[in-house]
Amino acid sequence: MPIALDVNVLPRGKTSRTRKLHEAFFAAWHAKHPDGQRISVNLAEDYRTLPVFDEWDITAKFEMLYGEGHLDDKGAERWNALTQLTDQLHAADLVVISTPMWNFSIPWHLKRWIDCVVQGRLTFEFVGGQFQGLLTGRKAVILSSRDGLYTPGTSLAALDFQMPYLRTILGFLGLAPIHEVVAEPMMLAGVEAGIAALEVAVEKARALGSEL
Repeated sequence: MPIALDVNVLPRGKTSRTRKLHEAFFAAWHAKHPDGQRISVNLAEDYRTLPVFDEWDITAKFEMLYGEGHLDDKGAERWNALTQLTDQLHAADLVVISTPMWNFSIPWHLKRWIDCVVQGRLTFEFVGGQFQGLLTGRKAVILSSRDGLYTPGTSLAALDFQMPYLRTILGFLGLAPIHEVVAEPMMLAGVEAGIAALEVAVEKARALGSEL
């Protein structure tokens, strides 16, 4: 039974353009894998439960990473909150990130989740002078919508701090291959062009869901 970890940041609800890609992908994925399990991490709501990396979180992290692993009750509670998130990644066969571009990058909700799960000894290690991701053997998908056109060679390409970052961080953890479906340009190209671009991206998302 395949397991997909569905990490999404869709605060606009049903009006979200990224949600349309998300829904198309998972409708096709579930059709291909009727016995498949989807674990949803709805960061537009679930961010409230994520570790905040205050003094207690940082102390627990450094003790487990550089110390001898001796935690008091509060430290153990905080470390357990992190391992529950990384356990979800280890349990998954496929990791799907659905996020719009915000200010040329990613929403802060998603960055907070990334800072929680990118942890030494849990999702990566440093061996022989090299970083090694611990999530090898798992595929990843990035679904996104962007108002402008940020593909290489365009005038806005240098402002894309979203997709290069997500590719880098997912690859750092060992996820491969990384598939992408991006709906762009949206509003900056005009309403009609945006609708057409979204329709094309939705079909690509549906086809990818059927493939994976």
